[in-house]
Amino acid sequence: MITAAVILAAGMGKRMKSDLPKVLHPVLAKPMVERAAGVAEAAGVTEVTVVTGHGRDMVIPLLEAHGWNWAVQSSQLGTAHAVTCALPQVENADEVVILMGDVPLLRRETVGELIQARRQADAALAVLTTTPPDVSGYGRVILDGEGRIDRIVEDRDATVEEKQCRVINTGIMVFEGSVLAEVLSGIGNSNAQNEYYLTDAVEVVSRMGRKALAVFTPNWQEVAGVNNPLQLAACTSEMKRRIVENHLLEGVVIPDPESVWIEDDVVIGRGAVIGRNCRLSGDTVVGAGAVIGDGSIIDCAMIKPGETIEEYSIIGVD
Repeated sequence: MITAAVILAAGMGKRMKSDLPKVLHPVLAKPMVERAAGVAEAAGVTEVTVVTGHGRDMVIPLLEAHGWNWAVQSSQLGTAHAVTCALPQVENADEVVILMGDVPLLRRETVGELIQARRQADAALAVLTTTPPDVSGYGRVILDGEGRIDRIVEDRDATVEEKQCRVINTGIMVFEGSVLAEVLSGIGNSNAQNEYYLTDAVEVVSRMGRKALAVFTPNWQEVAGVNNPLQLAACTSEMKRRIVENHLLEGVVIPDPESVWIEDDVVIGRGAVIGRNCRLSGDTVVGAGAVIGDGSIIDCAMIKPGETIEEYSIIGVD
């Protein structure tokens, strides 16, 4: 089975107040779009296509360096239009996962569960939903009496009654590959923004006599998008916490977990001690039982098992 992913990453991100394209802003030293594509591959996706637009001259080299496909959305005409731009790259896929390039905390397990839920239900479409504390600004997912999606209404188009719904659309979806082109061709732009909303796919699927499935995740923070520098910093803090927690559970000694910076690709052996205010970056490997003194910076270096690094050492930094 060919499982493809289309990652939407064409937006400007004005609220980031930066010349850097939003999806290139790093979370724990890794660009957000790279995290999205990495999660897709970890969940079993075999073909990744990123839809880029604003700042594409900076985005495309990163994608090509990883061997990921790309498509260009020159005009911002909505999410359904963005996916349409990528249709040539996914036309042979059995299923197509839609991800966001600015959602860096999404876990591969969540994507995998969404994929499996669609397959098991034989649904044309599965949509990941959640309930954040503040639902304003989000599209509401209205369910029918059998728990299937009746419709998704964008916040600006919702009635007062529809806005009372607290189940929101995360934008993360999976389509049966054989229906995607037909669904996209059936989506119009009769809405307040004159845009082609991917959320209208639910109505098109219903007209086809097929099912649109809602798959709920309770962890709203995992599927939250980044729209400003404050949210970006919060995502970096959460990613740091996850990584440190994993190392602690594997037997690494970290006396002050909140003070250390350990990037994703760092490998640390059991019993190693990571001192306060340390930074471990790149593909650094710390052998079992090694001791990294307080305040040390280790970048793309190999620390032998049992080796002791003095406090405030700098290793591997040009």
